[in-house]
Amino acid sequence: MRTIKSIRLPALLRCAAPLALSCACAHPVLAQSTDKADNGVPTTQGLSDITVTATRSSSSVQKTPLAVTAFDSSALKRLQITNVKDVSQVAPNVQIAPVTAGTAGIAPYIRGGAVTDGGDITAEADVGIYIDDVYQPRAAASMIDALDIDRIEVLRGPQGTLYGRNSAAGALKIVTRTPGDQLSVSAEAGTGSWNERFVKGVVSGPLNSDGSLRGGISAMYRANDGGRQYDATLSKAVGAQNFVGTMANLYYDKGPLTARLTGYYSHYNSDGQYAVGTDLSYTGNDYLAIRPASGNYRTVLSPTPSYTHDTQYGATLNVAVNLSEKTQLTSITAWSQLLDSWREDYSGGVPFTALGISQPGYAALFDRAAAMHDDNFSEELQLHTKGLDDKLKFVGGLYFFREWGNQNFLTTTYFVPSPTTYNIGTNSYAAFGQLSYDLLDHLTVTVGGRYTVDHKTIDAMVDVAPVNRVDTWHNFVPKVGLDWQITRDLMAYASYSQGFKAGGYNGLASNAAQLDSPYGPEKVTAYEVGFKSQFWDHRGKLNVSAFYNKYSSIQQQLVTASGDFLTETFAASHKGIETEFSLRPVPPLTLWVNGTYNDAHYTSASNTNAAVANYVGNVMTNVFPYQVTLGGDLSLPVMGGHVVLGANYNMRADYYSTPDNLAIGHVPSTRILNAYVGYEKDRWSVRLTGKNLTDDRYWTTGFAFAQVAPRFMADPTTWRLTFAYKM
Repeated sequence: MRTIKSIRLPALLRCAAPLALSCACAHPVLAQSTDKADNGVPTTQGLSDITVTATRSSSSVQKTPLAVTAFDSSALKRLQITNVKDVSQVAPNVQIAPVTAGTAGIAPYIRGGAVTDGGDITAEADVGIYIDDVYQPRAAASMIDALDIDRIEVLRGPQGTLYGRNSAAGALKIVTRTPGDQLSVSAEAGTGSWNERFVKGVVSGPLNSDGSLRGGISAMYRANDGGRQYDATLSKAVGAQNFVGTMANLYYDKGPLTARLTGYYSHYNSDGQYAVGTDLSYTGNDYLAIRPASGNYRTVLSPTPSYTHDTQYGATLNVAVNLSEKTQLTSITAWSQLLDSWREDYSGGVPFTALGISQPGYAALFDRAAAMHDDNFSEELQLHTKGLDDKLKFVGGLYFFREWGNQNFLTTTYFVPSPTTYNIGTNSYAAFGQLSYDLLDHLTVTVGGRYTVDHKTIDAMVDVAPVNRVDTWHNFVPKVGLDWQITRDLMAYASYSQGFKAGGYNGLASNAAQLDSPYGPEKVTAYEVGFKSQFWDHRGKLNVSAFYNKYSSIQQQLVTASGDFLTETFAASHKGIETEFSLRPVPPLTLWVNGTYNDAHYTSASNTNAAVANYVGNVMTNVFPYQVTLGGDLSLPVMGGHVVLGANYNMRADYYSTPDNLAIGHVPSTRILNAYVGYEKDRWSVRLTGKNLTDDRYWTTGFAFAQVAPRFMADPTTWRLTFAYKM
């Protein structure tokens, strides 16, 4: 069993800091959704809540009996969440990292649940990403940037009862803004690091005289010239990006019927992701002793240019009909298509001298190119009803999801090419229901369940060997919960739930035999208790949740010493505490802090292979022992407007990004400072923001076999200057 060094901090800080110093729906708190002047400055003494739909019905964050953190549009602005990956810095026990396959995709982690490999068409996540209640199997971060976001909800813990697919660890809900009945116009433009330039506009409003038909459109263009890293072999700066995206809305609301039709399109190009090759000439398991072969994580040596090209488009139709005063039937129909291609030299450029070649230069020893075409369709029917004088509430329905697509890989390892072709199909069917009953005026019991059948097919060719399989997995997941509204401002809850993710295929298999041996389904049993509280006339909030997740089989990807990428299942145990606290001592000032403490290890392995069995006792991947984030916002009247400024400081312990717990994938502890300053007057504003102002140089993951030993750098210090107008 291996230990993480930075967990050796004083016991008081290790255990008490996350408990005593953490944040209560800190960001809903920061996001005062009511009682604001035109410039967005709060006008009341207390903190306001956000209304969320985490339980498929509208409720205040403080009345929702599960661990959920929400950010409305105001909070997204103040917390500098310009990309969905930024949520990692401000939400407890959440990490949203880039995938190691191009620059378009994201890999969300909640409470250690993750994705086996985000660039592979056969891979599926433990964290479901939902845009307007539609599951996104292959969502790209670039596409999300263009949306007119109303709020983001982060749901921690299994969400298998109410949320369709692959939400065994949690869910990330992105809710876009419904067009209003008044004309609204907003625009922003700016510049930033590496000659970034961007412009985004949103227009919405009524389309007829009575406002029953409304429309809206948002559009964004963003580009930069590169400079995130420098490729010394190709003699050029890399990291250039170019993105354009748009989303259009039509909304109808009259009588018993509401309907919303949305369509979106995005196109993204970049010169790709560049791995940083490392020098593995070290002794022991000291991750700090591993050095970049170039001498700097911002300098790479790859002789092969990388690229990423990504195009997404789709549509959603959400129709709700009130069958009676207390019964509503909803249909959510969605379709989307993704075209994605990328290339990357994972070796990062290995010196010829390391191969016994006595001449200058670098070789690409592990080069991979991929091209994907993916389609998916989903249909969900929901029935909401109340009875027994509203003491009984029920939501249930049927769900169907279909995905079909293909992906071609060309992998060249030590100059030997190996082509692989995949054709995949998935049909998923589910029936679900959840019932809540008020046992007493302030005591509610909730029971629910979901039965899922996943039917998968694969038709593949690994080199010249065919693989054809049809597999079916099915499962029932229950949930039982109890919540008690002890006082008007104090609610306690407890729950038992399970999560499920179907088995699948190793899309990075080195041979047909590996691909023809599917890995098993993932199952987790979760216990959670917590409370949510408000005090000092709603100027302060404190939320605490404690959980214990027991995995009978969690899917994890690993790399063997011979360079094989395998997906295995492990039993694991994960327990932790999450706390959130915020305070508004005076109207212009809001302070907040959140934190988490975790203890997570693998307890057994399904594979009896000696190398894999040695992982038992290792720390689970992407689970940090502790994380604490503190921040604040201040607004001061100046010359008829307001000077606004704020900052947040994230302190996270080191963690392992791979289940082998080797030094190459050991990520150091980080100290990240983000800050902003701006001026707002009437409908205009200007703001200067900075991220990672401490310029913490670190990597997000790494792996090694033979002379191939890459790491993948996180963003250095960046800045952005924004001018905005809102009507």
